[in-house]
Amino acid sequence: SLSSFSLSPLVATPKGKRRSWCRSSLKGSKRRKSLPPVHQDITELSKSISLDLPESERLSMLILSCFQFTAQKLEQVLKQRKGFSPQTFAAKVQSVSAELEQLVQKLSQDGTLRDCVADPKGDSRDSALNESVAQVKQHMARFSAERQAWDQLLQQHQDSAQEAARLLENLRANPAGPSLALPSSQSAVLGSKPDYSRLLLDQGPVLHSVELVLDELRQVGRLLTAFSEESRCCLRSLSQRLGSRTFQQLENSPVCRLMAAPPPEG
Repeated sequence: SLSSFSLSPLVATPKGKRRSWCRSSLKGSKRRKSLPPVHQDITELSKSISLDLPESERLSMLILSCFQFTAQKLEQVLKQRKGFSPQTFAAKVQSVSAELEQLVQKLSQDGTLRDCVADPKGDSRDSALNESVAQVKQHMARFSAERQAWDQLLQQHQDSAQEAARLLENLRANPAGPSLALPSSQSAVLGSKPDYSRLLLDQGPVLHSVELVLDELRQVGRLLTAFSEESRCCLRSLSQRLGSRTFQQLENSPVCRLMAAPPPEG
């Protein structure tokens, strides 16, 4: 019950001597005043509860003690107002206190208060933490492998670029220099073959003459094709004229009249 909690008497502070809660700098010093406690007798709430009790019971007693402390503070404020009835206020406080005791008892029975003061499960927390750490390590290993692969690729490109730059400088310094060194097998095969570039240069006039001859033959072929087409057209026209002239002379012959006469009626 609320009567079991004893609080120290409240000390009324005069309005004129009321201390400010705001931090203020001391004149001529770098120190700053700390805020005083809101109420000097708040510490009595926890001191009046035995430390030998379970945490859930201590929490329930602290809730009831806080309500009693709040009711006493509110009563002191309301006493300064006109029309305040101590009996009515005490009755309301007793009613609310009874309801609060029932609520705290219910929370204690269903384990809510015990869950509020109980430590979190270390196993589940540790397992979740270990799983997160393992995932982070996997990601770090994957990123490290990818970084190494990219570094190797970058190094290869840098080496290729340096080699190309070196060859370019050599070519600029000696444009007519020897060709690039080839493997022994390739150089042996190429050495057994004639110098085709030199052959093409030597046979340049001959190839030019052959090209001219081929152009003339191409023109002759075109002329022959045109003459053949013209001869075919001429022969076709002559054949048509000869045929028409020959059949005109045979129209009045007895053989043509016999072939054109109708057959006798039988």
